[in-house]
Amino acid sequence: MTEKAKKILRPLYYYAFIEALIFWYAIEKLLWDSSGVTTEQIVILGIIAQSSQILIEVPSSIIADRWGRRKTLIASSSFMLTAIVIVLAVQSLYSFLIMSLVWAFYFAFQSGTTNAYIYDLLKEQNEESQYRKAASRFSTFQLSGLLISSLGASILIKFGDFLTPYWITLVPTMVAIGLLISMKDPPVERTEESMGNALSHIKNAIRNVAAKRWLRLIFIALAFVTAGRFIWFEYYQLFALKREVAAVLFGLMLALIHIGNIAGSEFAHRVKSPNRVLISAFSAMVLSTLALAFVSNSVVIILFLIMCFFGSQASSIVLDESLQHETKSELRATTLSLANLFSRIFFGIGAIVIIILDASPGAISLVTLSLFLCVIIYTPVRERLITPD
Repeated sequence: MTEKAKKILRPLYYYAFIEALIFWYAIEKLLWDSSGVTTEQIVILGIIAQSSQILIEVPSSIIADRWGRRKTLIASSSFMLTAIVIVLAVQSLYSFLIMSLVWAFYFAFQSGTTNAYIYDLLKEQNEESQYRKAASRFSTFQLSGLLISSLGASILIKFGDFLTPYWITLVPTMVAIGLLISMKDPPVERTEESMGNALSHIKNAIRNVAAKRWLRLIFIALAFVTAGRFIWFEYYQLFALKREVAAVLFGLMLALIHIGNIAGSEFAHRVKSPNRVLISAFSAMVLSTLALAFVSNSVVIILFLIMCFFGSQASSIVLDESLQHETKSELRATTLSLANLFSRIFFGIGAIVIIILDASPGAISLVTLSLFLCVIIYTPVRERLITPD
């Protein structure tokens, strides 16, 4: 990445790291389990968290396109703060349900917005060719924060209880909001495509993708790989509980998953050929997910999860890059959120199948494998993938 691009994005990288210090995420399901929430209810809460975003995914991105990326991210972090306070106040199925809804707002307001923010900051300085490297490095900073907080989770509950990580997370969340307030929004060039009502804004974003066959296939492939990542992120702790992985390993497990994500980001950052990245990444996520349907050893489970997240992270970055370069600035966040909307629909279908199959580890693995296999849809247009300068 050029020095100019690094300078443009440095404040955003600081934000990415600090905002990702979510110390409670690694032990969330353990808190739910200790509070009397059943396995079936854990699956249902996951569905609520993901399906709720279907309703707010696109509206939140229209806000980002019209109101500003930075302001939308401030709102996102504020929802995170609210979710933590809810859990600290009451620990019950109903409080976890409300928290899951607020958490959905956090993700929805961030979804598509951060990537659009990165691209527009670079485009303002004619550095948009550096997007894949910039997005990869943003992910590395963000995942490094998640890695540290995951490792810290096990330490915090050892010297406190399951609520201690929630208390600690209040600090970086408030610091992240402060950083965003000090940053700026890049100017967005307005055209008639974004000057109408919300419905016309969505229609123009869809039309932008639908106009080119190769872009449609990349759009759908990105939705499939994201849906598979959602399944694993939402249910890997449930998978581990069913496989009787020791609770003390949960923080370490998430930390190592983030190492897999960081490796995927850096792989996408350093390998110039998009097809080379996708071939390697696709092989990793498919083979590892297939293996997870059968293995039961804790160490082997963790190793295959690392491999799976490596592949899915690298794939999503390359597909996202090609979509970004073909999207108009004022439609950017909306277009990316439409891809996430499709991914949540795929996630919802997969989650229903998992419930029907009694939420077994094999069911979680095979449903995710089915979603990952669909990523092969990009193959007919692989020559159209963007190669960064």
